[in-house]
Amino acid sequence: MEFKSCFDIIGPIMVGPSSSHTAGVVSIGNFIYELLGGPPGYASITLYDSFSETHSGHGTDKALVGGMLGMRTNDSNIKSAVEFANKQGLNFDIQLQDYCPYFSHPNTVKVEAERHEYKIIAGGVSLGGGLSKIFLLNEKIVDIPISANDNVSTLVQSYTSYVKRQTSLGGSYED
Repeated sequence: MEFKSCFDIIGPIMVGPSSSHTAGVVSIGNFIYELLGGPPGYASITLYDSFSETHSGHGTDKALVGGMLGMRTNDSNIKSAVEFANKQGLNFDIQLQDYCPYFSHPNTVKVEAERHEYKIIAGGVSLGGGLSKIFLLNEKIVDIPISANDNVSTLVQSYTSYVKRQTSLGGSYED
């Protein structure tokens, strides 16, 4: 991914202490929100490497959850995203891992998210300056760059085919 201007390096207007640990992560969560057509009811989150070491101190957990609730990088409610998640019915768990087997970068996350009968597995990496990318959708390697200033709802329209739908109550998911 290329930085297009000095503002990409400086980062976006945002809530949080770090453009790579918060702003980029909000965009990853927002990609999942838009792809599922709203907030998931459940998300299993795995934070890798640097994210696993500093997630609560840098607000990575709040940023990802806030993004999955539809918040943007400058939304002051990100600080309270976990409380909002509880009120809005987004249940989630977080696992911490030292090494990401999918992508070699210290700021990586994998999310398995479900909304009604729909499910997506997404891997994302936050590159700094509010830039991130989705590198995994349902075990398929992809390369989807995201800037904190992107219109994510437009961006995801090319990737809706990756969302799986449950075939029956308690059944398997199909492409």
